[in-house]
Amino acid sequence: MMLQSIRKYETFVNRCNPITKVGLAAALFLTVVFIHNPNYLFHLSLLLLLAMIILSGVKLRYLAALLAVMLLLGFISSLYMIFYGEGTTTLYSFGIIRITEESFIRGIHVMMRGLTVSFFGALIIFTTRITDVFYSLMQQLMLKPKYAYSFMAAVRMVPIILSEYVALRQARKVRRALIHKKYVTGMKGFKTTIITLLSQSIRRAYRLGIAMESKGFDDGPRTYYHRTSFSISDIYLILFIGACIFVSFQLGQIITPFESTDAR
Repeated sequence: MMLQSIRKYETFVNRCNPITKVGLAAALFLTVVFIHNPNYLFHLSLLLLLAMIILSGVKLRYLAALLAVMLLLGFISSLYMIFYGEGTTTLYSFGIIRITEESFIRGIHVMMRGLTVSFFGALIIFTTRITDVFYSLMQQLMLKPKYAYSFMAAVRMVPIILSEYVALRQARKVRRALIHKKYVTGMKGFKTTIITLLSQSIRRAYRLGIAMESKGFDDGPRTYYHRTSFSISDIYLILFIGACIFVSFQLGQIITPFESTDAR
């Protein structure tokens, strides 16, 4: 529901099978790992950034906030390589920090690797419903229903547990004068909160199990009201990602923002 509220439109990526998206994400990860030319990776990251902006259908202000977080985390992940990597051409040195031209390029290369995978991962998250993932696992990969529905129920429980935690905190604030401080703060307060939420979750899981048993749920063959399948949209997405990789390799030979061609 939250994703629906921030989305402006839908694209063909929304109609792709989740298995195709996950498979492409794995293939893209392996491809990025074996790309050692930072020029290729620079163009691939830009293409996937544009894909995330255009094909996700999410409002730009939310994408801008997400992009800022991605860039910040990517920059932080590259600092170790930039500050302490090996190299011969020193750009800056202070104490144990020594930035060389080679370490700087390697750090930026690591950052672009993370961003490339993150952009495509965000595109998958914005265009995929979590229930479709489990339906696809059951119908296309023959995952047993008991495992798929267990994960689906667990995912559904998360917002309920969060709302119960908020209600518990508000109740404690109302009854602050009647509750001893040691039961609200510190390790004692943490234990009481965890035990309360755990006991409520156990009762809810027991009721859910009774409800599923009363409706005749078993682990055998079953029919589905909501079906997932492969379609022409999956082929479009595969061709699109393949085209992005091909174009990035071609542009990397023409437009070279980095002098180095091997960041290993």
